[in-house]
Amino acid sequence: MFGSGGELWLSLWRTTVLWGVALAVFRMVGKRTLGKMGAFDFAVIIMMGEATAIGMEDPHVALMIPIGVVVLLGLLQWALTFLNVRWPALEQLTQGTHTEVVKDGQLQAAAMRAERLSEADLLMELRQKGVSSVSAVQAAYLEPTGQVSVFQKSSGSSSSSSSSSPSRSSPS
Repeated sequence: MFGSGGELWLSLWRTTVLWGVALAVFRMVGKRTLGKMGAFDFAVIIMMGEATAIGMEDPHVALMIPIGVVVLLGLLQWALTFLNVRWPALEQLTQGTHTEVVKDGQLQAAAMRAERLSEADLLMELRQKGVSSVSAVQAAYLEPTGQVSVFQKSSGSSSSSSSSSPSRSSPS
């Protein structure tokens, strides 16, 4: 059921070593990457997890192989964020840019279609931010991380409409 005692200790040792390597790599990559994870960042995390899992599960795989893969992925991710900070054009290429999905209280249907963002999903995001009506929004942006940033109209310029079914605007 549990294998031999030697296999168990070997697996525990390999897990401990790989856990330490993963911890060191995540610390090296930094808070920015983990705190503002985009789709590519998430994919790299999955690749690191897969390499680590193989190293923990298969005692026939040399431990240096998953360690090397995890360290290399971490170094590549660190280098990319380093370069992105220095060259905004590279950051736009590798991380993407924000997309305006609400402008002056009107949904931007073409932009939402391009981003595959449904009206229901956007309205949910707005409600979670305490916004009850699209008409109260000056601008909303779908960020490269998938989060929605919302800027509400000032209270003096807000529309008096409280409809939860906003009208669609033509693409801008």
